[in-house]
Amino acid sequence: MRAPDGTRPDPWLPSLGVVVTVFHRTRFYPAALASIAAQTGPLPRVEVVVVRSPDLEIEVPVGFKTRGWSCEVVRSDSIGEGSFFDAGLRRLTTDVVVPLDDDDLWEPGRLRAIAETFRAHPRAGYFHNGQSFVDVAGAPVDPLLAQRHLRRFSGAPRGRPTVVSAEELRRHPSRLARWGSVFNNSSVAIRRDELEQCSHHLRGTAWLLDAFLFYAAASGGSDLVFDPAPWTRYRIHSWNKSRGSRTLGLFGTAEPTRSREGRLASVAALRTLVDQRGAEWLDPWLERERAYLDLLEGLREGDISRLRSLRRALRLGRYVRYIDPLMNVLLSLTALGQTALPQAASRAYWVERPLGSSAADDK
Repeated sequence: MRAPDGTRPDPWLPSLGVVVTVFHRTRFYPAALASIAAQTGPLPRVEVVVVRSPDLEIEVPVGFKTRGWSCEVVRSDSIGEGSFFDAGLRRLTTDVVVPLDDDDLWEPGRLRAIAETFRAHPRAGYFHNGQSFVDVAGAPVDPLLAQRHLRRFSGAPRGRPTVVSAEELRRHPSRLARWGSVFNNSSVAIRRDELEQCSHHLRGTAWLLDAFLFYAAASGGSDLVFDPAPWTRYRIHSWNKSRGSRTLGLFGTAEPTRSREGRLASVAALRTLVDQRGAEWLDPWLERERAYLDLLEGLREGDISRLRSLRRALRLGRYVRYIDPLMNVLLSLTALGQTALPQAASRAYWVERPLGSSAADDK
């Protein structure tokens, strides 16, 4: 059946279901929705679900209707990334699920690239592409500057897409940083059946949705595809969870961040997921995640306990070859610096890295 604009869905491509999550803010989501409507090339059947928090009303672009795409707006009172996202997942009937955060953007050819990838690789259950970076106003940001702002120091992979089997992941846990990353929900696409098989774990994961999508696919034995092409524009602004906000108590003393409890609890939920699916080989991966986040949160909090900092550095050192060796080494060395000079290390973490006038105006 042709859409009102005369186009016909490509029946040979897997259908795509886009879940846009809009959390308590209205500034960015219209641009995110417009980037969906602007997708180019012959596409398969597309469904769009926008999950909104109760205090928002959503204006759907007319471009969805003219292309013949269904678009449903769902209200959710859920707390946490996983359960909020699951409210949209349950409305989809498509082969592939494609998340989009309300503050990110897609390049026009992204959906076509995803559909062609899953058609070409029927064993693939997961797709992750690279990112470019923009500031709060949508202006480009130098990638190296953006990665430093987000406390990410690994270089961006280059070349052609790489198809990686679960066995390759198991044998070479240090190569993930060379193939790609699992950073950013808006850079992921995953087969719907992979998620539905573990949706009860999804609802219990309050943070780290991007990590959940990776471990859901890897624990199911699917192939994973890493495409270095920057199909996603990641927006950097003062509300990014990647950076978070500093929590200060009485007299300016650092307190535990709100993210610590949620992130570590989410890692525990992921551990339950992989163990129940018989993928215990991923346990060291998740122990690295736990050690990494525990150390990072201690740095963010300005923890002055030298003994805790030393223990965190040594724990992460046990898993240095997993996921991203460069980041593991850098953060372990930082923790050793925190052992010697706790307050100086915390101040260095929180030092501002301006991205330009538009980003500064937003802070």
